[in-house]
Amino acid sequence: MLITDRAKLIACLNPEQRLLIAICSDQHSPLREKAQKWLARPFSWERMMLQCDRHKLFPIFYKNLYEDSTRYHIDIPSNLKIKFASQKQQVLKLAAEGVRITSVLNQEKIQSILLKGPFLSEQIYNDVSLRPSRDIDMLILPKNINQVHEILLSDGYKMIHPDFELTKKQTLYYQRKRNQYAYRNPENGCMIELHWRLFSQRSLLPVAPEDVFMQSEERIMAGRSIRVLSPNYTVEYLCIHGALHQWFRLLWLKDISQIFDNKELDFDKVIWSARLHGNERVIEQAARLSHLFFGTQVGKSFETASKPTKAIVNHAIGAIVSDEKLTLSHRLIRLRMPIYKMKLKKGLRHKFSCWSILQPNFNDWKKVKLPDTLFFLYFILRPFIWFRTYYFQKGK
Repeated sequence: MLITDRAKLIACLNPEQRLLIAICSDQHSPLREKAQKWLARPFSWERMMLQCDRHKLFPIFYKNLYEDSTRYHIDIPSNLKIKFASQKQQVLKLAAEGVRITSVLNQEKIQSILLKGPFLSEQIYNDVSLRPSRDIDMLILPKNINQVHEILLSDGYKMIHPDFELTKKQTLYYQRKRNQYAYRNPENGCMIELHWRLFSQRSLLPVAPEDVFMQSEERIMAGRSIRVLSPNYTVEYLCIHGALHQWFRLLWLKDISQIFDNKELDFDKVIWSARLHGNERVIEQAARLSHLFFGTQVGKSFETASKPTKAIVNHAIGAIVSDEKLTLSHRLIRLRMPIYKMKLKKGLRHKFSCWSILQPNFNDWKKVKLPDTLFFLYFILRPFIWFRTYYFQKGK
């Protein structure tokens, strides 16, 4: 899908997509002003809610819709208020648990950084409830993995990803090639994703974890101290994360739009830092997409972007407006993903690392049990296991 300006993009959207973007835009955006006219045209509230859920924008959508209803009449379905209250309750629950676990780690002198979810929401929207989340993302230093693992288990959490005990060699390989474990507390239902690097693919953000912690910022939430990423790392992290997932959720672009529209942001410093890490393309992609979808002014300067940047921008537009099932497909269509990821950065090291699809993972280890002495066989078996799992079994 080749899109060169906002007018062409808006014309390609269906009524629900167009309305979602308009209502979630900034209050003074020209597109937001068109929402009143588009609300008067035929559209489906059911499809509207499906779009809100797919793009994780319902809290922002409802908040803005409610504010606009004080200026002109909007017949808001009553179930939206209930849905908003329910999502807010869930987010507040996760925020409270994240603060509590941080305090537990602080007592053990273990540093941690809370990522995304309500903590990012408070950081960029000054409101913890505007980013729906299903789990708590927490970053720790690699040296503390085993200690934090034991602390979470003693606190009632159970490891669910991977959901079986790894051998010594599997553990070493997993911690070197991947970046997170997942836990769930069966009593309170909260989930924690424990990260020891921001990304599995080291080439994406080649910085020492210690530097990320050194530049992190302290914030006070519910009267307790937590730490979040610094502004520069926040922008770079969110842009890389969004790019990796093809920006298929508009919430991620809304976050970027909110950050880029902040007059206190030093965008030149952001670009300078990104260039040091080879991430100028993902910053340009994010800026351009946030302009096309939400009118972010900084994105105008990238209208004449390089050919690789234009390619990844148009790839992302296709992922955003297409059916989610196509975007997330695990079948052979996913083989195109490494090719897309290779375009995000320059350098052979990065391009080679994009083919992690060829590396064994815990799903392989769960399906085929081998002793550590035969661990090398997983590399040979990997293509066959993947093909059987995602093409034959999921295709049935």
